[in-house]
Amino acid sequence: MNKFIKYVFVVLLGGLFHFSYAGTGISMFVSLPDVRSASVGFCIIDMENGKVVSSHDAEKTLLPASVLKLLTSATALEIYGGEHRFYTDTEYSGTVDNDGVLHGDLYIRGCGDPTLGSEYGMRPVSAYRECLLNELRQVGISRIEGRIIADDSGFDTEGVSPKWLWEDVGNYFAAGCYGINYRDNTYRLSLRSGAKGTIPVITGVEPKVPGLQFSNYLIASINPVDSAYIYGAPFSLRRYIYGSIPENRPHFVVKGDLPDPARFMAEEITSFLNDRQIGVTGIPITVRMLKEEGKKVLPKSSNILFRYPSDRLSDIIRIVNHNSNNLYAETLLRWIALDNYPIASAAKGVEVLKRFWKKKGIALDNLIMYDGNGLSPVNRVSTEMLCRVLVSLGSDPELISVFCSSLPRPGVSGTVRSFLKNSQVSNNLWLKSGSMAHVQSYAGYYISGSKKYAVAVIVNNFTCPRLRLRASLEKMLEAELKSL
Repeated sequence: MNKFIKYVFVVLLGGLFHFSYAGTGISMFVSLPDVRSASVGFCIIDMENGKVVSSHDAEKTLLPASVLKLLTSATALEIYGGEHRFYTDTEYSGTVDNDGVLHGDLYIRGCGDPTLGSEYGMRPVSAYRECLLNELRQVGISRIEGRIIADDSGFDTEGVSPKWLWEDVGNYFAAGCYGINYRDNTYRLSLRSGAKGTIPVITGVEPKVPGLQFSNYLIASINPVDSAYIYGAPFSLRRYIYGSIPENRPHFVVKGDLPDPARFMAEEITSFLNDRQIGVTGIPITVRMLKEEGKKVLPKSSNILFRYPSDRLSDIIRIVNHNSNNLYAETLLRWIALDNYPIASAAKGVEVLKRFWKKKGIALDNLIMYDGNGLSPVNRVSTEMLCRVLVSLGSDPELISVFCSSLPRPGVSGTVRSFLKNSQVSNNLWLKSGSMAHVQSYAGYYISGSKKYAVAVIVNNFTCPRLRLRASLEKMLEAELKSL
């Protein structure tokens, strides 16, 4: 009997050791009480031969959260390449007289470039404005007897997905994506809070958005966490603030989305030029507004003042994946649409994306995708789909180099800087994370010497605290990757 007990002990200890080091981590993970009632998808594919080397419900479609950005960014990179740039054209109608007066309108023809005035871009926020001022001076325009017209018609007007949650719409992380994106489509609302239960005072908005109004239902709370939400529809200048911010804060900032980035850009450029002694007499407007008023919109002019390039696509993709930037990802989805359509929309982007991968032999028939950034709670993708796309991208050394450089390193940077910290496998991992209520996901590459693998895991509807789930995922991934 003693020998039998000793044998059982050794077997159990061996099982635990095997979970940590021998590659059966996923089977142990799905049996944990914390995830027993959850839905788990897991897949590892050998990039050399395309074979699945470890999996669990890899074909099951699950809510992916932000790892969906990998599918969006990989598609854009495959279609256009890392060096590609899009262009915002600035042109004018009418004529310039001998006194330097432009009798006509100045058009800003948008391409949806998310780096235009962006704090995440490779150039200063003011770069476009300064470039415009310089170009106007070079051609001798000292006054504009007309308007600044922001042409946002390159994308449709449905910049905010109808599949996003209402609690997200109006907040900076759910900023709409339009034919003109400017200043990250974001403003910062400054507040001063008093004692618990009092209403915080709005002290400023940066940048100043003409006409923007707030209905303030905030309260100060002993809760030290920012629990404020800004609600509001696209193109509406009325915003509603609910929730709470910490009490007794002399300066507290909450970020919201610009209701109409194209209109704001036209207004800001008008003000900027007036301040620089280039007077603009007309009221700034957008092509969307002109169309809604039933007014004529001039076709593109031959009087091109200058072309303003976006950052390289590789730089944009790095912001998408490393910073998990939702606006940049939504722009990529619409740029994917422009590969086949003259005017972009999210729906057309999804259509082109599916068609593109089908031609490459990867069926995405079961993919349910309503946005490019993963905010929608009705998106669905399988871990095998993600891995197949990552494997395809990895067949091109240049593309995988660009893509890997866009992904955070576990234990080091981005949204995974505290994940797998000090692990033996983290130095060989490039990983994107995703999280939302009851969702945790990771996907990317594991490259160790000549061995290259695509890896993805998605967990839906777990019941334990997120930190505990992440700790279990760390053990599982470490066990699986060590066994390869």
